[in-house]
Amino acid sequence: MGIEELRREIDRIDREILRLLQERLRIAKELGRQKLRAGMRIEDAERERRVIERALENAGELSGEFVRDIFERIILESKRAQRQGKVAILGPRGTFSEEAALRFMSSPELVTAPTIQEVIEMVERGEVEYGVVPVENSVEGSVGLTLEMLMRSEVRIYSEVVLDVNHCLLALPGVRLEQVRRVMSHPQALAQCRGFISSLGATTQNTASTADACREIREKGLRDAAAIAPRRAADIYGLAVLRENVQDVDGNQTRFFIVSSTDHAPTGRDKTSVVLALRDKPGALYRVLEVFAERGVNLTRIESRPSRRALGDYLFFIDFEGHRRSREIEELLEVLRGRVAMLRVLGSYPAGA
Repeated sequence: MGIEELRREIDRIDREILRLLQERLRIAKELGRQKLRAGMRIEDAERERRVIERALENAGELSGEFVRDIFERIILESKRAQRQGKVAILGPRGTFSEEAALRFMSSPELVTAPTIQEVIEMVERGEVEYGVVPVENSVEGSVGLTLEMLMRSEVRIYSEVVLDVNHCLLALPGVRLEQVRRVMSHPQALAQCRGFISSLGATTQNTASTADACREIREKGLRDAAAIAPRRAADIYGLAVLRENVQDVDGNQTRFFIVSSTDHAPTGRDKTSVVLALRDKPGALYRVLEVFAERGVNLTRIESRPSRRALGDYLFFIDFEGHRRSREIEELLEVLRGRVAMLRVLGSYPAGA
């Protein structure tokens, strides 16, 4: 068999792999509907473990790591297809929150909310099953309101989604770049594009969301203004893309939390988020970090924020690898509680890619 014949055979196999994956996801979606009717949870850690074990047993000459990676991804996509229900996002339509929701669930019933606080309160009231909130950006840092609301509310972190951010400059059809005198968007988006906006010599205008900027330009017919928003917003609001990738830093990413009434069952590749207050004594922070170091638990994020009680009084938000239900993390949290003034577990969830 020659090179071209071998390539055609590979193409045939690839088509068959894709057909089978589509069939698997179709069945997974129907399984999700039946689970919903039966009041069952989507997650079944024991079933997932058996699926991966069976795949490894049948791996043949394939490396175990290769097979495990493939099936973990297939399982994640299957759970995404199974999820049903309403998802609250920071609206209106056409925001990065909507993109995160679509990454989390294949066909969600989206409900828009005007603020991050309202997204979380809709989950608390049981009006939606999930809420999508931004938590940090690789350029501008954390979203303070999200952290504050997580601290105050009863919701739990169920999952996380990390999006590559491609900011686009959008305007009414026919508007040229040199006509833009004002750039409108959410403050975080404007901050991530400072250099580009400066090069235009344009002023800035804050809006409640990136999509709100698009909607205002469309509804008011603003021909001297442009919005910074996802490309998806151009189709939704009938705008033209003047320029893509206008963010100042390549590799710009935003992390979103999916919040719900409960956190996620263990998957084997999990993270846990906590918030804690230190005791007012020398070495208090060292004694907290010592708990993680002694057990070899990797911290993925640590941030201090004012507690709002007094000047110099801070809360610490910490993310680390592991699930709160594992024996190792249960023991770690128990020791940690004895060393801090306050500890609140915000949730355990699968680590986002």
